[in-house]
Amino acid sequence: MKNITQNSTAIESQITDVTVYLSGAQVTRSVSISAKKGAHSFVFEKLPVGLTPETIQVSAGDSVVIRSVEHTVNHLQTADHTEEITALQKQLDELNRKRKHENNQIELGQFEENILFENIRPSENNPGFKAEELKSSVLFYNERMAEIRETRMTCEQKLEEIEQEISVIQLQLGGFSGRRSDPVSEITVTVAADADTDTEVTLSYFVHNASWQPFYDIRAKDATSDIALHCKASVSQNTGENWDEVKLTLSTGNPSVGGDCPDLKPWYIDFHREVMIDHQFQQFNAMPAAKETPMLEMVCKTIAMDECVDSIKPAVTVTQSTTSVEYNIKAPYAIASGDGGQDVEIVTHNLPAKYRYYSVRKLEREVFLLAAVSGWEHLNLIAGEASIFFENRYVGKTHIDPRRADEAIDLSLGVDKSVIVTRVRGKDFTAKTLTGGSVKQTRQWELTVRNLKTNSIDIEVLDQVPVSVNKQIVVDILEISGAEMDKDTGILTWKLTLEPAEAKSMAVKYVVTSPKNDTVLLD
Repeated sequence: MKNITQNSTAIESQITDVTVYLSGAQVTRSVSISAKKGAHSFVFEKLPVGLTPETIQVSAGDSVVIRSVEHTVNHLQTADHTEEITALQKQLDELNRKRKHENNQIELGQFEENILFENIRPSENNPGFKAEELKSSVLFYNERMAEIRETRMTCEQKLEEIEQEISVIQLQLGGFSGRRSDPVSEITVTVAADADTDTEVTLSYFVHNASWQPFYDIRAKDATSDIALHCKASVSQNTGENWDEVKLTLSTGNPSVGGDCPDLKPWYIDFHREVMIDHQFQQFNAMPAAKETPMLEMVCKTIAMDECVDSIKPAVTVTQSTTSVEYNIKAPYAIASGDGGQDVEIVTHNLPAKYRYYSVRKLEREVFLLAAVSGWEHLNLIAGEASIFFENRYVGKTHIDPRRADEAIDLSLGVDKSVIVTRVRGKDFTAKTLTGGSVKQTRQWELTVRNLKTNSIDIEVLDQVPVSVNKQIVVDILEISGAEMDKDTGILTWKLTLEPAEAKSMAVKYVVTSPKNDTVLLD
């Protein structure tokens, strides 16, 4: 401790707990103090300048009474650099020193080169050398100039390497978005004690420059196992202070929204009246406009933190309140200010999945494996991007949307080469037939599904027939091999089960009749 004034003492507190919201965070600090009998002030130093003063809460043991809590901004002191920023800055300073040294070497070489040139060149004061002196001077000049220029080339090469290193470090420093010249906040807590005592003081406050974003990993070992849904969070903060090995809680709440409901006011309307101008006197003859009445008035107020945050219970993984869900992370985390964020593993859920194969052979040669995942509607998920992995290989990305909680999610797990679907057009059904004033076009397609796997599979095969939007064009469906047909779209669906090495065939046949003078294009 060190004395600030005669009756105040600076204390060094440690961040112990942080609750991160979708926007903002509540930071909790703790420190042990020795309070003398009577009143005494303790100063929490080097706090973020962006903390919200209205959210400050202080508590202490029963042996002392908290008389006052005062927040101030100290403009004479700036926030400390992070260790990484400090290390990078030292490297940058050393590289700048080396760059200056190499530039000095080049300048000295240029200066010496100019002197040598001036002394060997004949002039009024230097009429020239005798033959032996000239030979000796030229030899010395050539040797020295070669050394100077070799040194210059070496320095220029070093400078190029130094400039590259400086660019890399400056780029790295640019990734730290925090302003390193911000002032700091200070909170002065005045306590009173009846006798000398030791006690624990806890300080909490809300900061805005922090958030977390959900993302997910969806993993399936094979086409018979459950789906493992790994819920993760990308936590970032730019508060100006580092969170070192803190107990982390992620909350789906958002205190920044405020606690007041919107108040809908009456919406008055009347006839629109034009403003008439008397050009002779340049005066308004119209009635004065009525005072505007707002249609929607929203009052946003900052709510006290103790009204929306549940107490942290280290042994609990998930805490659910009326309006939010909190994930209490058991392992401590270190998240530096402005370093781009930290990925945090939250929880893993095993979800039942029903696997099937899917083919639209008209559009795509390959057959895809799909997993219909259900049971996720009660997991309190937040919308976010998900990466899909099947049999330990990356497949692609999808998006989880809680608003579709009443539906099963269809996840594409990639292509399976051991399931084959072919689609061949019948050769005898491509010609046109003229009948009176009409022309008839007949099409037939043969689809064959083959299962080359050693286990039975379920597969969904899609095709289509044309749908007419003109009364003069008539489509007659002759054969669809038991497919389910959507009359509005013409989509055909076959849901098949194939045993190992089994093959099944389906036919699609239709006739399109249209006026002979008009053209209807069919595939």
